[in-house]
Amino acid sequence: MSFDDPIYLDRASLELLMDDTDQHRICWMHHDVLSNPKIGRMFDQYAGGGTPIRENWTTTAWVAASQQGNSCYLLFKWYSDFYAPPQRGDLYLLERDQGLDGEVRIRQLNMDFQKKMDERGQAWCRSLLGRVSKNASVYFGETDFESTVISRILRVAEDHPGRELEAFDWYFGNRPDGEKAQQCATLSAYFHSVQGVEEIIYNIIVTDGGVNPVHHMHTGELLDILNRFSTETEGKHLHDMAVLFSRLSETFQSYPVLAPSLGRGVGRSIIQFSQSGKLRWMRLGGRRLLRDLYWRVAPRQVWDAFFRWRGEAFYTVVRRPLVNGMPRGVYILTRFEDQTGKDVTDLFWLESVSSGRIHLCAGEFFEELMDELLPGDQRIVAMSGMRWHEGDYLDRVMARLKEQFDKASRGRF
Repeated sequence: MSFDDPIYLDRASLELLMDDTDQHRICWMHHDVLSNPKIGRMFDQYAGGGTPIRENWTTTAWVAASQQGNSCYLLFKWYSDFYAPPQRGDLYLLERDQGLDGEVRIRQLNMDFQKKMDERGQAWCRSLLGRVSKNASVYFGETDFESTVISRILRVAEDHPGRELEAFDWYFGNRPDGEKAQQCATLSAYFHSVQGVEEIIYNIIVTDGGVNPVHHMHTGELLDILNRFSTETEGKHLHDMAVLFSRLSETFQSYPVLAPSLGRGVGRSIIQFSQSGKLRWMRLGGRRLLRDLYWRVAPRQVWDAFFRWRGEAFYTVVRRPLVNGMPRGVYILTRFEDQTGKDVTDLFWLESVSSGRIHLCAGEFFEELMDELLPGDQRIVAMSGMRWHEGDYLDRVMARLKEQFDKASRGRF
């Protein structure tokens, strides 16, 4: 079967997902083809298995590209009255094994933690559904009731064969390249998800023999969905369109841009200064801060909101260049395990002269420096309670880091 065990979200993960939606780090769009109650019920019966959906409810589907390669979010909003707020939302992750030709897998993003919350807390959880609509409206100018966006986008692609990059650069307007890359990634997810759901239905028919004694999805219902797909997606060349928009996304956003480049000589000096205590480092706590830093300079390296960041982070303040080639400012060294199980070690440089400038440094000595720092017992400085959208975030982050660094240097801890 194509359905795997659910991913259990906690409140912190949901809050990160909401922040990503509000700050437009995730790009959502309405999915006209998958806005079908039979499809939503199929997902609920095979991947969810929670409270049954009432027969008279209708649904709208929403899609967004996730941070994992070849994967996307799929959200079903359920309505008892289509012109009233939705009654509930079901969120899933669709992912492919080994590229666009691999097997598609479905996992529900389970949020059972909200059952223990009071009505106010549950209302806060449901607010994700409205945030998704607002996000989609910002990116594509659409509402829950519009289903013509994809037709306009396909017309742009078809009218400019071989010149799609220039065409969509103009079509998406004066947005930053990062946002245009997100839009193209979500368009790729749109076609990727239709193709994936088709494969899932064929798989159910083959493996269940047309009827599952637990879920009661009969061959006739499944074939009806497939027939609607063939009508609604005629001429869209799902696989080709998914590949096209995936390529455009990567072209718009080729991050990270690595600067400055710290050579081996600078690296040896930094390690020596760190060993002698001339350059002091402190441990830095706060998964949210590191996610925000990556969003700014290397968005393709950001992990999904539900991914548990495990790693270490250290920072130091350089008030004057210690060696040539190491500008003054705040440096943050981090190592974490990414979603593929690979260790990632990076060094950020936050300028102190020009506010708002963040860089991901290039260099070959970062792992050696991290190995040097790990045995220590440096004090931890937490960065909780600070958000990018609350004023000059970078100024306040740097001010707090320098303040804590000064206190530590004077032995006030």
